[in-house]
Amino acid sequence: MPTGSAKALRGLVVSDLHLFARRSDGLERMNALRPRLRETDLLVLNGDIFDFRWSTRTDHSESIRDALQWLRDLLVSADSCQIHYVLGNHDCLVEFIPELEQLAHESPNFHWHEYTVQFGDALFLHGDCTHRRMDFSALKKYRDQWSRDEQRHGPATVAYQMADRLGMTQMVHHLHFPRKRTLRRLIHHLDHTMEDWRETIRHCYFGHTHEPFSDVAHEGIRFHNTGCAIRGMRFGPSTFQVSTQHHERSA
Repeated sequence: MPTGSAKALRGLVVSDLHLFARRSDGLERMNALRPRLRETDLLVLNGDIFDFRWSTRTDHSESIRDALQWLRDLLVSADSCQIHYVLGNHDCLVEFIPELEQLAHESPNFHWHEYTVQFGDALFLHGDCTHRRMDFSALKKYRDQWSRDEQRHGPATVAYQMADRLGMTQMVHHLHFPRKRTLRRLIHHLDHTMEDWRETIRHCYFGHTHEPFSDVAHEGIRFHNTGCAIRGMRFGPSTFQVSTQHHERSA
């Protein structure tokens, strides 16, 4: 290959594993993906990787400890990957952020981003900005509530599991996030937070809605949703490619 030529980096993006929640199949889903990580240069963990609200651990401290161990194990098994963690609403816990910063300091192939990361013409964000029409200040206010969220125990957990088994949570997601409305909300958010995004972005990857789809064209952009690893719902990890000469930008 001639000197200075660009090489394609192979990427994989997953979201909404909801690890530590009883409703999650995230451990099994990620274990199944481990062989693919050996052929992956960039892994994007696109939010709600851990579920601190519905964790089965005793408290936030134990959940954070186990989350860090899971990430360290992932870094060992995917040592050829650059891993980029984008926070979601379920894992933006204020106590967790300094630990991610420390992990990034210790591990040169681990990086974390509060809201977005961009590689070349591909943008990655969790997608909680689609909960309703939000500009940046509205998303920050929404996240601030989650960042100090308390862990749920007892009857609330049982009720949530029952709603899952009856298909009620899936129905709520389906009704609240119809595809066209979701994409309009997402575009509204990007129009109000990234001035030049239409000039630089051709692919946008997000999660949060638990409604997976791939390569949907809307207003000249191709959108991809990676689904979730909640039992009974569809998980849709996506592959992508970027050049070694890619421009990286995060927020």
